[in-house]
Amino acid sequence: MMNVVQELMAKGYLIETNFLKSDILEQLLKLDKDLFFELIFSMNPPKIINKNFFIKTMPLLVEKLKKYQKEETFQIASYFSEKYLKKEEKKEEVFEESNNLDIIQEYDVKARKIEVEDFVEYFRSRYKFFKNILQERIENIVSIGKIFGNRRNIFVIGIVYDKKYTKNKNILLELEDLSGKIVAIVNKDKKEVFEKASSVVLDEVIAVKASGNREVLFVEDIIFPDIILKEKKYAKEEEYAIFIADLHIGSNKFLEENFLKFISWINGKIGNERQEEIAKKVKYLFIVGDLVDGVGIYPNQEKELKIKDIYEQYKYCAELLKKIRKDIKIIVCPGNHDAVRLLEPQPKFNQEIIDIFNSENIFFTTNPSLVNIGKTKNFEGFNVLLYHGRSLDYYIDKIDFLRLSNAKLDPALVLEFLLKKRHLGPAHASTNILPVEDALALKKIPDIIVTAHVHRSAVLNYNNILVISCSCFQSRTSYQEKLGHEPDPCKICLFNLKTRKLNILDFS
Repeated sequence: MMNVVQELMAKGYLIETNFLKSDILEQLLKLDKDLFFELIFSMNPPKIINKNFFIKTMPLLVEKLKKYQKEETFQIASYFSEKYLKKEEKKEEVFEESNNLDIIQEYDVKARKIEVEDFVEYFRSRYKFFKNILQERIENIVSIGKIFGNRRNIFVIGIVYDKKYTKNKNILLELEDLSGKIVAIVNKDKKEVFEKASSVVLDEVIAVKASGNREVLFVEDIIFPDIILKEKKYAKEEEYAIFIADLHIGSNKFLEENFLKFISWINGKIGNERQEEIAKKVKYLFIVGDLVDGVGIYPNQEKELKIKDIYEQYKYCAELLKKIRKDIKIIVCPGNHDAVRLLEPQPKFNQEIIDIFNSENIFFTTNPSLVNIGKTKNFEGFNVLLYHGRSLDYYIDKIDFLRLSNAKLDPALVLEFLLKKRHLGPAHASTNILPVEDALALKKIPDIIVTAHVHRSAVLNYNNILVISCSCFQSRTSYQEKLGHEPDPCKICLFNLKTRKLNILDFS
């Protein structure tokens, strides 16, 4: 700390004792020194730096911390937000025993003209974020531009620029960092590392342990960012959350009778005594995209539409959702069939559509988004990441072991594959992106990840993260039949926040 203080004083600043002894300085000193000074000076501090200056400018400080897109800056920003930005609110905050909801991260980014520089900055930010994660786990890291002579057992962190198979069936990876590019060869005889290399996709960030020179590296191991083991959370009170998706209202394949049966169950009107007791404790209903079937989404779709006007589709959807008990909070994000842009992150529905629903218990968010549920005075709640999952199709088709394992029928396989990369769509071609922020990178590790899109129910526990793929309420369309998709409709995922037990209920 004294070194930092001395450098500030050398630059003409005085530091009051209240700042020296504050938790604000304690948190900021967790940053490396260069980043610390860059942040401090970007705040344009007064010549006499005190704690009050940072308290008054705390919203700006939090915003600047988040822009660095590093794990430690997000943690510090979260600490400041919790302690200072919500301080006054907390004094009067009354925690209910249940039914608390907070949308803590969303990406309601307006579309704009995209320049080449936007993509450059997008991938640079991605590289820096994952480099920070990987370099905390490995040593002896060398920048590509600083590889001189023959080196052994070095680690290089790079974004995958290209991937090819040689005539000898080895894998050739071209890696790039901020200092240059290099070729890295994975020999097919090294079965374990070759298997890892087979699952590498373009545009992801990896580390390789290798030997070689500036011309070529020979890979001995590959390290993915992966997700470290997360501590399990348990709510104090028994309540339930339900996860569904892909209603496709408006399609003549929409399974309306089954959906109405589900609504009757959640309202406690059908089922045995135990089921009625559980239904009464349902406090959250997540609908993860594709509320309606849309118009012009796939060839000849109009032949399978019962409602051909998209606004009428949403009106009927609103009519159905209004049948659900008003004490249940309904959280909705869009999907690729909904009336929002395809570029991800997808924004919320426009106000015209939101006004159609006109309901106090329906909450609209972006795709993806992070939502906190179940927070009470003595429990921090569950962070739930919502992502409709349009990128999943790409990996199911392009990755050999996923295709051969028929991951179309078991989306848990592709979700585990992506979690090891700590990204829900690393390959640029896997989904359409708006290069403003890498929204599919798992910067803040959630407790629950919920996806949809492939119309099949699956559950995965990965390092104590609950990963859910939602079913649908639409039978097989002609387009799905051409693509080889086999829906598993009318399944809902019922999650007990107290026990973490998850049940799949069948309304088919």
